[in-house]
Amino acid sequence: MSVNWLSVQLMLMLAALLPSAVLLFQVYRLDSIEKEPKRLLAGLVGVGALAGVAACALELGLLYLLRRLMPGRSLVRLLIENFLIVGLLEENCKFLPVRAITWRHPAFNYQFDAVVYCVFAALGFAALENVLYVGQFGLTTALTRALLAVPGHFFFAVYMGVYLGEAKRAELRQRRMLVEVADGKKRYLLEALAVPALLHGFWDFTLASGSRLMAAVFYVFVLAFFADAFLRLRHAALSDTPLI
Repeated sequence: MSVNWLSVQLMLMLAALLPSAVLLFQVYRLDSIEKEPKRLLAGLVGVGALAGVAACALELGLLYLLRRLMPGRSLVRLLIENFLIVGLLEENCKFLPVRAITWRHPAFNYQFDAVVYCVFAALGFAALENVLYVGQFGLTTALTRALLAVPGHFFFAVYMGVYLGEAKRAELRQRRMLVEVADGKKRYLLEALAVPALLHGFWDFTLASGSRLMAAVFYVFVLAFFADAFLRLRHAALSDTPLI
């Protein structure tokens, strides 16, 4: 095994992990009132990576089954592939462990905490995915994914975290017998999964369509999506309040 080969592999690994690390630092910095436990955050990154393994295995099986049931390229198959098998499945694989691990955790006491948790899990997912893609396709893929795919996972998680924080607040209000918000928790939990899944599905659908028009739609969508998600992230950080 040559030194040059090891150097190339190390460079590829760093190129794959750097975008997630930079974004993790940024969202950690935005959590300015009360930092989350480092052990919890590290665990969420690890769980996110494991979720990536689970999602990959499930996607391969479901895509194989779909292509057997629906041979040939069709609009219906593209919609099922991208919105259900990719978008909904991947976002569900991120959402369920975050909800299970953090919902009753004593550190979850500010609304912005939910954004931090979702982002850390999503970037664990994105880091693993990036390592696989960059290891297979090289540095050109690393650059493309650093500009698009990894920020995409990051901003999907921002939406998920915003709605998850609202769901937690609604539950606490419900406990204080505010009947008028009794259904708020369920609605926000549904939005925490549905909104990023729809965004993710549309992202993949426009890329998979293969037409120049949809490619143009994709880049317009990405610009609008990133801008809106960034504003939501800043607002969530600046307006952070205790969950009491």
